[in-house]
Amino acid sequence: MTHFLDRKAFKAESIPIAHQLLTMTPLKSSSQHSQKLYAEAYSSAVRAVKFDSSARFIEAKDAYQKVINNFTELLKADDKNGMDRNKMLQKLNEYKHRIEQLERYMETTKTTTPTSLYINENSPYQQRRDSTDSELVRTEEDDLIDRARFSFDQGELNENQGNTDHALEYYSDAAELFLNAFKLYDNDSEEKLKARESFTKALDKAEALKRSVNLLSVEKLSPTLRTRSSSVASDRPASLLNMHNRSSSISSVLSIEPHCPTDDILTQKLSMAEIKVLKYTSNVNDKTFLPWIDETDLKEQFSYTKKYLDPEGSLRLSDKQLEKFGGWRRPAQIMKYPKLIYLISSTSIIQDIVTDCSFVASLCVAAAYEQKFKKQLITSCIYPQNKHGQPCYNPNGKYVIKLVYNGIARKVVVDDLLPISRDGTLMCTFSTNKGELWASIIEKAYMKLMGGYDFPGSNSGIDLHCLTGWIPEHIFIYDKNFVADNVWDRILDGIMYGDVLVTIATGEMTEDEAIKLGLVPTHAYAVIDIKKVMGKRLLQVKNPWSHKRWRGPYSHLDTNVWTAELKASLNFDPDEAEKNDDGIFWIDFESVCSNFTSIHLNWNPELFTHRWVLHSVWPEHVGPKKDVYSLGYNPQFSLRVNVPDKKPAAVWLLLSKHIMVTEENTDYITLHVYNNTNGERIYYPGTPFKEGTYVNSPHILVRFNAPPGISDYTIVVSQHEKERSLYFSLRAYSLAPFKLGEVPIRYSVEQKIYGQWTEQTAGGNACNSSYLNNPQWKITVPNTGTNSDGLLLQLEAQKDFAVHLLLVEGGKRVSSVSVRDILAESGPYRHGFCYCELPDIKPGDYTVVASTFEADLLGKFILTVAGISDFQVEAIPAEGAGMFKKVLHGEWIIGYSAMGCPSFGNYAKNPCYLLEIRELTTVKVRLQAKNEQDSVPSMNVTIYEKHPTDLFGKELATSGPYTNVIQGVATGDVVLSQNETGYIIVLATHDKDISAEFTAIIYSDRPVNVKKDR
Repeated sequence: MTHFLDRKAFKAESIPIAHQLLTMTPLKSSSQHSQKLYAEAYSSAVRAVKFDSSARFIEAKDAYQKVINNFTELLKADDKNGMDRNKMLQKLNEYKHRIEQLERYMETTKTTTPTSLYINENSPYQQRRDSTDSELVRTEEDDLIDRARFSFDQGELNENQGNTDHALEYYSDAAELFLNAFKLYDNDSEEKLKARESFTKALDKAEALKRSVNLLSVEKLSPTLRTRSSSVASDRPASLLNMHNRSSSISSVLSIEPHCPTDDILTQKLSMAEIKVLKYTSNVNDKTFLPWIDETDLKEQFSYTKKYLDPEGSLRLSDKQLEKFGGWRRPAQIMKYPKLIYLISSTSIIQDIVTDCSFVASLCVAAAYEQKFKKQLITSCIYPQNKHGQPCYNPNGKYVIKLVYNGIARKVVVDDLLPISRDGTLMCTFSTNKGELWASIIEKAYMKLMGGYDFPGSNSGIDLHCLTGWIPEHIFIYDKNFVADNVWDRILDGIMYGDVLVTIATGEMTEDEAIKLGLVPTHAYAVIDIKKVMGKRLLQVKNPWSHKRWRGPYSHLDTNVWTAELKASLNFDPDEAEKNDDGIFWIDFESVCSNFTSIHLNWNPELFTHRWVLHSVWPEHVGPKKDVYSLGYNPQFSLRVNVPDKKPAAVWLLLSKHIMVTEENTDYITLHVYNNTNGERIYYPGTPFKEGTYVNSPHILVRFNAPPGISDYTIVVSQHEKERSLYFSLRAYSLAPFKLGEVPIRYSVEQKIYGQWTEQTAGGNACNSSYLNNPQWKITVPNTGTNSDGLLLQLEAQKDFAVHLLLVEGGKRVSSVSVRDILAESGPYRHGFCYCELPDIKPGDYTVVASTFEADLLGKFILTVAGISDFQVEAIPAEGAGMFKKVLHGEWIIGYSAMGCPSFGNYAKNPCYLLEIRELTTVKVRLQAKNEQDSVPSMNVTIYEKHPTDLFGKELATSGPYTNVIQGVATGDVVLSQNETGYIIVLATHDKDISAEFTAIIYSDRPVNVKKDR
């Protein structure tokens, strides 16, 4: 046996990394004592690593102990020093464990001869043990041969793919490793001969490739002085060394969607806005996960001069892991013959203490699918792969996992260091198959994406979408729309053809209920088979714990149902099952509906012949926090479906929220679908064709059937309450051709006016005489030289205010309106929000009126005016603003003062008022009437000069034709000069003998005297 101490690997992978302390630097506001303790800890850690790497273990042990003492004091400190206590505890445990390693190593060297001790790369004392082997004896030669074979296989893979440069690097690497192993084997041993043969084969491959590209002559190729490219010699591959450059050039590499096989997707170009969204959401839990690009990521480097170590550090551990943490180990340190895949099987996967039951259930159901249908599903996301497209074990310790997250397939790089307990057992998901790693590696990649092993949990629909890209559908069993028979038929049909993955989940339950049922509360289960036998609807289910089974109908305890025919049909023996609790059980569908709360279905996207995806953002500052009354600012998308057949075509829409920090999801989102919209923007919520349910899940699925012919829809993204910007992707799937596009906000110029209805301006609707007092604005649309402009008006108010907008020409204050005057209005009064729109509007002046249905409602509002081109908005002063105001009350009395118009001959006997002017004065008079029947008489107000001898002189101002408008009639502004006789104001109805009360309001810019003349 060969005995060695690999200093480089030992330092890189076993010694605690001192510089990681920098990520826990105390806040500047911390006490001086805390800052001093940290400074001492950092200094001691640096010295400890230096001593440790130089094999000065006694000094290293003392330095580590000082770090531990400092950390212990910091943990006791009362001041909030800003340091992450969990990280501190994790580092504390690492240092303690390192001291234990050093002590055992030093003790062992006193009693053990050098030839009886194997020192591995991570531990100076511990002999390797396999969890399934009684003895683990791996030599340096074993490791070299494993790495050499891996490099040779990767050389073949890259050669087949035409990546000549990479193939040459791998073949050269393999030749060097085989040669090194050859030198270590005993003379004339069978292993030595095989190593020489393999070396020759790899060398021949490398030389043949070099000749084919004319890189170097055969004479220059030296097997003992192998020249390696910078990407192989480096501790990190070129793609990682150039990560900054790759990130900065993401705009170019994202020009094509790489993850969907249909022609639609392959030709889909991303807009700059979409690229910006995908780039921003690449940062997840303070790490960058770049989109997967086949062109570069399939050429990832997997071979190194020393074992790969993730430059981003070890994953954060959960509290339960920290309690038992014994260190990080590579597979070769705990397994005699590690392999990535031994046998894909759902029954071999076991969840450990990580709280990711939904993820493990996802692994189980995906493995069951792959085993049943012989199609790569879960294993297709693991790299490196061999020339047959199968994932393979990498003795260099590096893996790349392709996961679908935040709208696109992304690259997650991990090393193969796995957490073990102080007892030497794995503390992560593992396989009972001897030496099998794939479940542990995929879990580590997913946990890295989620921020660490202290994962708060998810649901299996979310996890399976991330692992496979299959469409997630969440069915709530207790939902009012749940129809068990329909769901069963869909599941049975989907599983029969391999189109769906099924998991189920329990809800809250008491301890007694859980024990009685044999179920785990709030737990995910994998459905690994489903059958209808003898009229019974049955599911085979696995608990990810691989123990604790259902105890109800059709369980192994239900002796009444297990007939010989049923046993044979299901290939299940309850007596044998009783002897071994593997967590797998049969359960009838009725019991699922009674005792579980959710069914998660993940559908194969290849079911659909047409697919498309858009990536977008809904900024926090755009629109109100709640969209209960207005959808105008919501992200909206137009969908046109062309169904050529006579039968309807299925259309599925998937909204996926992008998540950058793993935490409790408090954003309740959904999709609404409106039909018959011509694909245009929706403002009023109304009643959607398909109304979504608000849930705090990152994935929302809406399904419907499009009828034959062409159908237009508007899809609206909605939040229950917007707290932050929402980044999302919208995918559409259909069996018919369709076009999906964002409905842009047409109006690029926008002005917001913040106002309020006051006691003077709360005029109510047009049936009130005070309507004319409502807030009004003049909008000036300039002549831009274009054919037409558009104008959009929106009014937001309190939710209990029914509001309305009116637009007319003129730019002057409106006192009353008729139907023929209206250019645009918001329709019936609506609570909280209303809008009106003119897609085409000519240059000119316009008046807009904002009103509430009821008068005297006092409150604030926001008027938004939006246009295609620049415009001007200015408030129109209230009638008589800045003028003196006199209010006169009177009535028309039959036989006395209700004399009607001049045609009846007694016009002068109508109510008349003498107006006395002392100086040049502008005057305006408004007349309003009211009678008991609430019908307004046609009326008129006129101002005359008072004649010295006769009653009336010259007519100076009039309200015009007799009108019965409820807001009354008014003269225009008239300038009157001082005279000796004064002026007469006549208030008249058109018809005689009309009995009604009236109010006359006299506005003047100078004080005037008014008295009744008759």
